Amino acid sequence: MPILFAIMSGALFAVWHSFSDALAWRIYTAWYSPRRKEVKDKLKFVFGASSRCEFCEVKVPWYGLIPIAGFFILRRRCAHCSRLLSWRFPLLEACALVYGVAFAQHEPSPLYFTLTLLTYTALWVVIAIDYRMLLIPTEAIFALLVLGLFALLCIRHPHWYRFDNFDFGLDLSVAFLWYFLFHLLRIASGYKMGLADVRLVLALGFLLGHPLTIFLPGVAAAFAIIFYLLRRRSLLIYAPSETEIPFGVFLGAAFLLLNLSR
Repeated sequence: MPILFAIMSGALFAVWHSFSDALAWRIYTAWYSPRRKEVKDKLKFVFGASSRCEFCEVKVPWYGLIPIAGFFILRRRCAHCSRLLSWRFPLLEACALVYGVAFAQHEPSPLYFTLTLLTYTALWVVIAIDYRMLLIPTEAIFALLVLGLFALLCIRHPHWYRFDNFDFGLDLSVAFLWYFLFHLLRIASGYKMGLADVRLVLALGFLLGHPLTIFLPGVAAAFAIIFYLLRRRSLLIYAPSETEIPFGVFLGAAFLLLNLSR
């Protein structure tokens, strides 16, 4: 049963990543891209549009939507315009599959499993858009804050209102401590750090809880340093800026890693 659950979890995360990636692309197109004014009914476009080629905008055939395998079935080309597709699609879907298998080892409850899937989607919207244009959507931050408070008050500490649980106080304290410290860092940097990054730290702090939240900024900083060291050695690695860091991307990656350490 654990093996079957791990396989199902991995397959679901791969499919869910494909959905989350398409959702992030539509949100970017509808609200942040140069062609955003062309999208009239934005909500219908985001939640009702079918997956289309980024180049010719022709609908992707159903077999092209199969996680990982679809990329190879299409022979890495759009079925209509024959433009080459990016390797990021199967590679990230494969990473999501591995993540789902690893996450299943914790034998999460159905409620926590659902919460993690929703968190993954909101977090991927943050990662995809911040990496593309150094901007974190406020709506994604709000969604993560709501999910974080739900995790804190309804899953980890359902009897928080009794105020007799020291761990509940620790969870709140660590999350707000990093929130306060990131505000100071933002001021010290001359407001070069975005306010959305500060809010993201708070939301992820609620989701992770003590003691994992303590390591969140450090792991994120390590990811950022490694990425930009690799970036200096290879022009093939895209970076949105030579001087600014999309820290939301690395906070999201750090959260996903630490979430497996429970």
